[in-house]
Amino acid sequence: MIAITQQGVEEIFRFKVKASLTLEYLPAKAVADCNEKNALYFSTLIASMANSNGGTIFIGVHASRKIPRTIEPITNDNAVSWLQMVCSTEIAPEIPDCIIEKIIVNEQGNYIIGIHVPNSHKAPHMSGDKRFYKRSDVKTLLLEEYEIRDLYTKGKRPEIELFSVTNTGGIPIMSGGKFQKINFYPRFLVKNTGNSVERFYKIELSVPSAINNPNFNTMSENFSRFEDGSTIYSFTGKTLLFQGEIASVVEPNFVVDEQSYKTFEDGEITLRVFFSSGVQSKSFHCKELLLYRNKQIEYKDFSVNAILAK
Repeated sequence: MIAITQQGVEEIFRFKVKASLTLEYLPAKAVADCNEKNALYFSTLIASMANSNGGTIFIGVHASRKIPRTIEPITNDNAVSWLQMVCSTEIAPEIPDCIIEKIIVNEQGNYIIGIHVPNSHKAPHMSGDKRFYKRSDVKTLLLEEYEIRDLYTKGKRPEIELFSVTNTGGIPIMSGGKFQKINFYPRFLVKNTGNSVERFYKIELSVPSAINNPNFNTMSENFSRFEDGSTIYSFTGKTLLFQGEIASVVEPNFVVDEQSYKTFEDGEITLRVFFSSGVQSKSFHCKELLLYRNKQIEYKDFSVNAILAK
C-alpha cells in the first residue's frame, strides 16, 4: 500500500500510478465544504474500501484518465478534523486503524491529505445512508446480500496481527567511546484480534543476512531458507491463540558493526503471519526500528578500528 507521506506522493507522480480498486485521487474541492452531502460521500467511499481490500485516498491531487497530474493544496484548515469526525460518527462500526494525515507538499507549508483505509476485520461497515458498499475498480457499489452475509462471517474468524516489537535497544561492545559492534535482541509479539480461537498459525521472519547471527540458539533450528540476501526463519504456533491473547513468537539476535552498517542502514526486517483467515505482513526499516538509547545509530558511531579489534 502506498505510504501517506511526502515520499509516497512523490512516487505516485514519478511512476504515474493509476487510480484503482485500492487507490483514489480527489481534488481539493472535495473537502472545501464540511457539509452533510460531502460527509455522506466520504463515509461511503471510506467504508467501501474497508469492506473490500482496504486502500489509500489522496485528497488534493488532480487526476485525469486515472493518472495523477497536479497537486492542489487544500485551503480548508478544518478538513482533517472534519474527516476524522466523519469516520467516527458516520461509519458503523468505526474502522480500526483508519489513519488521516496532512502531507506537506512545499516549503510554504501547503498540504494535501492522505487517508489509509485498512482491510477491516470488523467489516461490514455501514455508511451514513445506512447502506453497505464495496469498491469495484474505481467505483463504489452496493454490496449484494450474500456479500454482506459473508463479511459478517469474516467477523467471527480469528485475525492474527503483529502487536508490537519490544527490546529494540542495542547492547554495544565499545572501544575508545565508539562501537565495535552492537547486539540487538528484539522480541516480536502477535495478537489474536479476531472473535474466535486460532488453532493453526505460522510466522516467517525475514532479516538481512549481513546483520543476522545464524548461530543464535533460539533461531538456528527454525532456519528455512536464504532469499535475495535475506535469511528466512519459520515458526509454527505450538499452542492455541485465544481471542485477545498476545504471544511472543520470535526472539532473534542481530549484530551490527562497521562492515554490516550499510545493510543495516538500507535493509528491512519483515514479519509474515500465516493463519486460517489469511496473511498479515509488516516490514520495518532496520535503522528506524533498532536504536541505541532511543537514537538512530550512525556510521560515525563505529570505531575505525572495529575490524582489527575483532
